[in-house]
Order: sequence, then structure tokens, then C-alpha cells
Amino acid sequence: MDEETAAMAAMMGFGGFGTSKGQEVEGNDVGGAKTHKKRTWRQYMNRRGGFNRALDKI
Repeated sequence: MDEETAAMAAMMGFGGFGTSKGQEVEGNDVGGAKTHKKRTWRQYMNRRGGFNRALDKI
């Protein structure tokens, strides 16, 4: 970048950005990730072996 573009970027606040990819970020250990468990289905009726028996293992 030339001097004029660098001065404009610094004036607008774009001067010192970097990346945090692969780095430890201080204060980031407070929260947790929300993970979703994949839903499984159970067939209650019209099963092989009849209706009145234990459900299949999930």
C-alpha cells in the first residue's frame, strides 16, 4: 500500500487487524459449544414380530 492508502486505513480504524487462527485467545474458555445430538427414530407400530414387544435398541 502507498502512504495515502495506509493513512486512510489507519484513520478508518483498519490499521492493526490480524488473525487468531491457531492461537490461544485469552478469556475464550468461559463458554462452550452447543452440539446437537442426531435424532434417531423408533418404530412403534407395524414392526416385525408384533406390536406388544420391547422396542428395538437405538
